[in-house]
Amino acid sequence: MTATTASPQSHRHPDAAAPTSAHQPFRWTEGAEHVFVDAAFLETTLDICAGINTCLEIVYASNLERLSNEDADDDQTVPPALGIVETDHLMRLSIAASALLRDDARRRVAQA
Repeated sequence: MTATTASPQSHRHPDAAAPTSAHQPFRWTEGAEHVFVDAAFLETTLDICAGINTCLEIVYASNLERLSNEDADDDQTVPPALGIVETDHLMRLSIAASALLRDDARRRVAQA
């Protein structure tokens, strides 16, 4: 595969207006796949799933560190990445984000 230099316009959606700056938003899909009817949904799904995954990894690591600290000597404890309240916030965000994604998918299935 050879590297090519593409202009910002080559990565634009065919219906998009002319760019007002060199920066273009990140897209998971390009070319023919980009005009696929559900491309935006797939991109949103990838972004939300990546965010949920990151949140849950941090929640898991923080909870695991708290459990490890219960068995450790006082001088051997390590503070978790997040406190209990922040961990709860990330868990609730993950639940809400996955519910929104599920509801959007259900709506799309019902419309198909």
